[in-house]
Amino acid sequence: MENKTIHFFKEISLIPRESGNEKKIADYIVLFAEKRKLPYLRDDYNNIVIKKYCGEDEPIIFQAHLDMVCEKEKGKKFDFSKDPIEIIFENGFIKANGTTLGADNGIGVSQILNILDSNINRSIEAIFTTSEETSMIGAEKIDLSSLKGKKMINLDGFESDTILLESTSFTDIDIIMNYNFIEENNKNLYKITLFGLEGGHSGFDINKNRGNSCILLTQFLLEIKNIRISSFNGGTKTNVIPSFAETIIETNQDLNKFIDLFIEKNKKIYINLKIELESIFEKSILLLSQNDTNQFLKSILLFNHGVINMNERKEVTTSKNLGLVNLSKNLIQISLRSSNDNERINVLNILNKQCDSYNYKFKIIGYQPGFKTDENSELVIKMMSVYNKINKKNPSLKSVHISVEVGLIKEKIKDLQVVVVSSNIIGAHTIDEKVEINSIIKCDEWLMNFLNFNF
Repeated sequence: MENKTIHFFKEISLIPRESGNEKKIADYIVLFAEKRKLPYLRDDYNNIVIKKYCGEDEPIIFQAHLDMVCEKEKGKKFDFSKDPIEIIFENGFIKANGTTLGADNGIGVSQILNILDSNINRSIEAIFTTSEETSMIGAEKIDLSSLKGKKMINLDGFESDTILLESTSFTDIDIIMNYNFIEENNKNLYKITLFGLEGGHSGFDINKNRGNSCILLTQFLLEIKNIRISSFNGGTKTNVIPSFAETIIETNQDLNKFIDLFIEKNKKIYINLKIELESIFEKSILLLSQNDTNQFLKSILLFNHGVINMNERKEVTTSKNLGLVNLSKNLIQISLRSSNDNERINVLNILNKQCDSYNYKFKIIGYQPGFKTDENSELVIKMMSVYNKINKKNPSLKSVHISVEVGLIKEKIKDLQVVVVSSNIIGAHTIDEKVEINSIIKCDEWLMNFLNFNF
């Protein structure tokens, strides 16, 4: 018999749910509630709260987000606004065919649906939020004043057999450049595409040296020298490490030798790194001056990418992801994660000064707080006890360098106790995303046994 969480995940994988496009998946959740005669609330942001009360016991709150990161392999024809995710079962995992899978956070959503669909005699309040992968506006705007629960299990982690006790804050930053282009005729133009990097989650994978396509393409262009840029476009989102970037430049130099040298120099670190070169012809083209080209490229390296600070346990406390560079829009987007507020403020001040030095505009477009839970709280102790009873050992207790909606929700519910648990999700935010099937089953068992716990 098919695991019910996996059954629900297969169903929601048929429904488009890119951040900001959650209406159809919200419709599905509403229909789920109506079929089971469960009261629900839906707001203008497509957030949904479902309540299932059994007597007068204090409800347990479960929370997950409806949206997913949408990435696809180079050249794949796929429209996330209408095409279903093609899921594949292989070697004990579920993955997708050439796209992100949406296990983050579709598995969490499906686990909550499984719980609501069960006959467990425990009061449940379920929170489904939207746009977690972008602005977190869903968690920011949702009204939770009608909820009774004071203990919440968030299902937006990545590691099985683990209770997450702390997450980072997340700051979204726009850097607005001010370059003017000059129209030129009859130039030697080349399109250069850099790809083959692993990409990854801008928090969970930031310390894994996966490379940033915007940084590497910039380094490559600076080695050529004496070029002029027409376009530079790399990355897609601030919470995804860029794996692909492309540029159009004007030069009279032989670029093949530069490509060979650059690949040779970097192949031991980035084994799948590739650079493609294409000669193009345009009667007229807009170009930056050589001075502006050099300034633009140097500024990209100045803003940098990666781990900024670590603690004594070698855990990342503060990091930056250079998530997007779009020269035609005069836009750079950076995300800053930090579990240390002094470090966060210091990095923001440095970025602001760097922008001033290039006459760029610095703008914070979003901020989400982190959270921290006392490991001696009643909820943590009971979750550990149930896990130990099932597995004859304790789960891991961890802080993690990712950002979840818990901080925003804790601001809305006084004295809320929170844990984050999940199945084993690998490669989130990339086309290699997959989830371990056995870990889904184990997590389901943990959650169901917790709900049967004698409080």
